Amino acid sequence: MNVTDLNHAQKAISKTVGDEARHLLAPALILLGLVSLIFAAVPELDLIVSRFFWELAAGFEFKEDSFLIAFRDTNRFLPWVVIGTAVALLIPNPFLRHLKYPPAPHKLLFAITFLAAGPGLGVHLIKMLVGRARPRALEEFGGSAFFTPPWQLTDQCVRNCSFISGEAASAFALLTLVVFIRPKYSTLYLGAVGIVAAAFSFNRVVFGAHFLSDVMIAWNLMFVLAVLLWQWFSRSAPQIDALFTRHSRRT
Repeated sequence: MNVTDLNHAQKAISKTVGDEARHLLAPALILLGLVSLIFAAVPELDLIVSRFFWELAAGFEFKEDSFLIAFRDTNRFLPWVVIGTAVALLIPNPFLRHLKYPPAPHKLLFAITFLAAGPGLGVHLIKMLVGRARPRALEEFGGSAFFTPPWQLTDQCVRNCSFISGEAASAFALLTLVVFIRPKYSTLYLGAVGIVAAAFSFNRVVFGAHFLSDVMIAWNLMFVLAVLLWQWFSRSAPQIDALFTRHSRRT
């Protein structure tokens, strides 16, 4: 199957999924607001959860666990695998003709754009703006910084700050790859990958590197971003795919 045939086959699917994404925007925004309000109203939740993994003598001792370190590093590596694969598949080359089901270009561009705009640029801008100190840097856990609730602008951290969690955002990105999965398998994919992504994210709380709110709000922000981006990419699918089809014909 060549790219042109695939475009015709996926046009109706992209339109349907795009319509579904529009219906998800309001729930995504409501969920983000609700989670933010809960942690703003009861900021002690963050300290309560973090204390489960801290001991006076050892601190956040799980951060020394070799398995958990390898698990963390896997999560850090996966976004580069996704980006590298997506870029390789977007570049016209003879290899694509041998793929039975080549992924649609608009989906590849969506994956790249999401990772760049969300876990990449967006997360780092919020970190610099909010300046929240990480749990392990707080007075409550043997450090010198003061605890601040999520979204509160502060000067407790200068760089590589706690809010929001970049690795939780990267873990959520695995869920957005559901656009490449056939609809009948999408629920299974989201369930299985969701468990792994949640484990990747909560691992950072266990390490004392992030608060629970850093993780949960990161997921909700990425959910909103994914819905907004997918709305545009699914609407523009015919134009994007046609553009890459023309280029592939020249190779």
